[in-house]
Amino acid sequence: MGALEINQLKAFDQVVRLGSFSKAARYLDVSQPTISLRIKELEKSIGGPIFNRVGKHMELTDLGKGFLPYARQALEVLLKGAERAQSIKEGKRGEIKIGTLPTFTTGLFSSAIVAMQQNYPEINLVIHTGHNQQIMEMLYDGFVKMGLITSPFFNSDLKELLLIKEPLILAANKNHQLSRLKAKSYTVGDVFKYSNPYILTDWSEESKHWQKTFMSFGLESLELPPFTAMDFIRKGHGVTLLTESFAKELLDSRTLVKLEPADFPALFRKIALVSLESEYALTPSAKTFLKVLNGMVDI
Repeated sequence: MGALEINQLKAFDQVVRLGSFSKAARYLDVSQPTISLRIKELEKSIGGPIFNRVGKHMELTDLGKGFLPYARQALEVLLKGAERAQSIKEGKRGEIKIGTLPTFTTGLFSSAIVAMQQNYPEINLVIHTGHNQQIMEMLYDGFVKMGLITSPFFNSDLKELLLIKEPLILAANKNHQLSRLKAKSYTVGDVFKYSNPYILTDWSEESKHWQKTFMSFGLESLELPPFTAMDFIRKGHGVTLLTESFAKELLDSRTLVKLEPADFPALFRKIALVSLESEYALTPSAKTFLKVLNGMVDI
């Protein structure tokens, strides 16, 4: 059997549907001799005639009848393949492997995941969590293609695709004595003095330095990871610094309260979306995720 071409199969299918070479030629926008040539080449490939002429109408031979369902199945598969390739090219289908920090899995990030699922259901998202160094290792090993890490970072081969600034807040349980104070009626010094204890969390060098400037000798304090610190204050003990998105659920339920001392500065945790590839070189589906996440940042 010779090689079959898609144009031969299309010509065959349209002659069957329309009943003549001339109508198939008009439908496919080619000349009638071109249709005739394609059918002849197809007949050579499958080993015999596939049409009989009955008056002005073309009818299938037994060979043609036997071949038709397979020809149409092949065209359908090729069409689906072309559609899939186009949707991948347009960033509507594919797979994205992303590494993110355990403390950046809620809020803005989860909203972006929901938006991806609703608007691009055929893009498969694979999410892995780890700390900065682990995410960078995942990138270098090819385990993920994009990573969300704290900024600044000092790996010159990583490309920053997007910078996200998350506000940091002082938070306490709703029953903590500081939670009952009117906003702006007390100072940061009062917060550290009456935290009972103050829980140091490491969100950035800037925020850690700021916390330590208020932690005088003899002040009751301890240092905990963010998840542990949040659970600690949820149970009614102490005050800590959290990102607003990380604590959102407990703040919305009023389990935790945002403290607002008069002299509290604007503090942020900076998250960078990074890749070993530049934005131009990203896969279409990765560009789609970047667009969606960027849209969430702008809201």
